[in-house]
Amino acid sequence: MTMPRSTPAAEGVDAGGLLALLDAFETPDHGLHSLMVARHGQVIAEGWWAPYARDRVHLGYSLSKSFTATVLGNLVGRGLIDLDAPVLSYLTDLASVSPKWRRVTVRHCITMTVGHTQDAWEWRGAEPELASILAREPDGEPGQVWAYNQVATYLVAQAIAAVTGEPVTTHVRRLLLDPFGGGPGRAQRTPQGRDLGFSGMHVTTPAILALAQTWLDGGVWQGSRLVPAEYAEAAPRPTPASLASDGTGDWDCGYGFSFWGATHGYRGDGACGQYAIVLPEQDVAVAITSEVETMQDVLDWLWQHLLPAIDVRTDPSADQQLARRLRRLEHRPLSGPGRRPRVRVLRHEASQLPRSYRAVTLATTPGGHHLLTIDHPDGDLVTVVGDGQWLESRWATPAGPELPVVASGAWRRGVFTAQLRLIETPHTIVVDVDPAAGTARLDWRLVPLTGPDPLATASFPI
Repeated sequence: MTMPRSTPAAEGVDAGGLLALLDAFETPDHGLHSLMVARHGQVIAEGWWAPYARDRVHLGYSLSKSFTATVLGNLVGRGLIDLDAPVLSYLTDLASVSPKWRRVTVRHCITMTVGHTQDAWEWRGAEPELASILAREPDGEPGQVWAYNQVATYLVAQAIAAVTGEPVTTHVRRLLLDPFGGGPGRAQRTPQGRDLGFSGMHVTTPAILALAQTWLDGGVWQGSRLVPAEYAEAAPRPTPASLASDGTGDWDCGYGFSFWGATHGYRGDGACGQYAIVLPEQDVAVAITSEVETMQDVLDWLWQHLLPAIDVRTDPSADQQLARRLRRLEHRPLSGPGRRPRVRVLRHEASQLPRSYRAVTLATTPGGHHLLTIDHPDGDLVTVVGDGQWLESRWATPAGPELPVVASGAWRRGVFTAQLRLIETPHTIVVDVDPAAGTARLDWRLVPLTGPDPLATASFPI
């Protein structure tokens, strides 16, 4: 069941504040992808910067942890998992592990107070065996020290799978996505097919907003309790150990059960600007997806523009202006005059994409679109590039799923520039083909956390 709709004025919010928020977001070359705001359980603002769209999933990165924490709360409420049981009691013979690991509970894992003083997840692109994880014993006392640590949430995800016989993402589908309206979902997995739990979930912006609204309502989604009240009360509360960390800005507000404290309310968030923001004092929930480097800016703009617009005099005419603007949001596609003969150039040595992306061919389709082909040992990656419009292609990946890519590009001063948006992720590849130099730069706007190979961002349906 989707959330009902209303207007800002009807819910006591000045649309002028939301217009000012959009002004702040839309700095030159900004990276915002979507925004949804709800008050009193009613959606009052929603928009997607084209080519991003309502029904598209979006990689949430560490926002995945908040989905995992919600699943855990449901299982705790059903008596299937005990927060204060050793996490390894669900995974291995406790007698075979060190005394310190035996003291690590599920609660320690979901709050990242395992005892490691730094992130212990050292494996990119491959999965460690449990024995490899356990070989790195916590260097501090469980419960007494905090570090942002992927291993902690990974252990929770594996405990959930062991107890229920189903991966975390199956629970996310049944417990959250289906009740939230049945929208699509995808997930990145280890080479062995295991859910990460700490990252990799791809969901729509309405699903992110519904998650925030569920927590705003104390663990209840539209009358159905998803997590017990005691868990819902405890989850946003930062642990004392996390408050002793050396974070800055809103990252200095501590960490609870996979939710961050904040200057106002609390939030789930993920790299490059993915947010589920819960503001109990204002009865507001916010969902944002984006490709931003400085995540604090997004929060600062919310505090500066949204909060002062709540419970003040409203202007219904501003509601109409806001609605029109939200319908017209876009990242303008690149455009330029003319076409050129077929060009083939080599990858520039300074490119951020791996060396396996060896060369680029640029041609023109019979329909007049640009056709960009990147040589790759696993098969050429062919992209139709719109001039003045965004066009979609799909790349095959070694993992199996296809990777959707939406692109626009044009010739400018003798160089062909294209933006290749990996539309289900925060990320954009920028291609500059220079025939005079005989090279093509293949760079990232922001390099994915999975590494510089775009094919490693492939995800599976859930």
